[in-house]
Order: sequence, then C-alpha cells, then structure tokens
Amino acid sequence: MQMMPAPVARAMVFICEKCSKRVGGYAKHASHELASTVKRMAKREWGKGEIRVALTSCMDACPEQRIAICIQTVMPGSACKFLDANPGDIEGSGESLLRILRRA
Repeated sequence: MQMMPAPVARAMVFICEKCSKRVGGYAKHASHELASTVKRMAKREWGKGEIRVALTSCMDACPEQRIAICIQTVMPGSACKFLDANPGDIEGSGESLLRILRRA
C-alpha cells in the first residue's frame, strides 16, 4: 500500500445512507438529499474540492429517528466529529453542517 494525497482541502463528510432508510416515511431519501444540499452549499461557499461528501453504510452511531454524520477534517491529529441531522429539515441540517465546517 502507498499513501496518496487527500482529494479534499478542508474536510470529508460521511452521511449514513442506512439511517434514512431506517427512519422511512417522508425521509426515505433524506441522506441523498442532505448530501446534495451540503455539496451545493459547500461548493457555493468555498468552490470545488474543499469539501467532499460521501454516502456511507452504517457507522454504528445510530441516533433515534435521525441521520448519523461524521466529519473528518484534513488537519493532522484532528478527531472525527459525529453529529446527527433531522431528516425533516434538510436545509436547516445543511446550514448547521456548514457552520461546523466553517470552524474546521
């Protein structure tokens, strides 16, 4: 194995795809919608390549009726931050995530 440069300048955001399936109902595709919203907002604020968003399988950090999110900044020694999002408020969750990323 070889080390390679990160394809991102600021942070990686991992959004659990299984959480929105588990919540179901109106939020069946909430993880996809949240990922699209965060990508759009981050690109508008920082341009291309600063933030990468990826849908992931279960991270074993399942919040009740919410979506698990992990943010990993590219700063050396930084810890992974786990958050949860409200599947009923995609725009609000995206804005909250962007506020956190601004401090990252």
